[in-house]
Amino acid sequence: MAVIEVEGALLHVEETGSGPTALVLHGGLGLDHTMYRTLDPLGERLRLVFVDHRCNGRSTGDLETATMERWAADVAEVAGALAPGEQVIVIGHSYGGFIAQEAMISHPERIGATVLLTTTPGQLADGEEPVPEGPPIPAEFAALLARPPEDDEELAASMSQLALAYLHRAPVDVLRSAMAGTEFRAAAMARGLEVLSTWSSVERLASVAMPVLVVAGRHDAFTAWPQSDRIARRLRDAEVVVLEHSGHFPWLDEPEVFFPAVTGWMERRGLLGR
Repeated sequence: MAVIEVEGALLHVEETGSGPTALVLHGGLGLDHTMYRTLDPLGERLRLVFVDHRCNGRSTGDLETATMERWAADVAEVAGALAPGEQVIVIGHSYGGFIAQEAMISHPERIGATVLLTTTPGQLADGEEPVPEGPPIPAEFAALLARPPEDDEELAASMSQLALAYLHRAPVDVLRSAMAGTEFRAAAMARGLEVLSTWSSVERLASVAMPVLVVAGRHDAFTAWPQSDRIARRLRDAEVVVLEHSGHFPWLDEPEVFFPAVTGWMERRGLLGR
């Protein structure tokens, strides 16, 4: 465990494994990195650094400083502090994928490659047609999403209920167990949704030269798999992998496919060294 001081905040980070440094950016927002320790198998080949975004989990910061640009700058500063002189790999899931895209656009000097997991490029650009949606979210889950939680306890309860909709094949207790110990922050979730309402990477992705792997779940009701193509077709060097039996957490639904797909891509791109 370590604390990284950045502008206006102290960021809580934890790490495991050895190899090239890879920063893991959690989704939510309003969560922390706890459930993402289910990605620990990647630590057999990577030095995984789990980051709680500012205002989330065990990290500090004023909500007024929480913007997509600042979250991305925090990623760059953590990379510089923990891997000076190196370009890191960034792995971003869901909302963490938004932050990862902002970071690879704004701070390419710090990032050598990016893995985007079940995410989107944000709002539609002018003249852009919507992509097909994924499977419908069950009505009871849509109701949970329609009204933001009023406090941290309500957010925790909502996430426990939503766990069933996030998965396609894995038992729901797998995700609920992974959430144990999570520090929920309803105010951070509300701020994240506010920031997302005006954010898009669509018109800026063409500037990205680094290799990018985009992973989607065929049955993801939250970030439909066509969103991955929406990202990849705007990048210079992108590969898309759609897991056929996965929802929003493909490494829980299909670990036997997910982990070899990610490490295999990294091997082909020379990211894991000798």
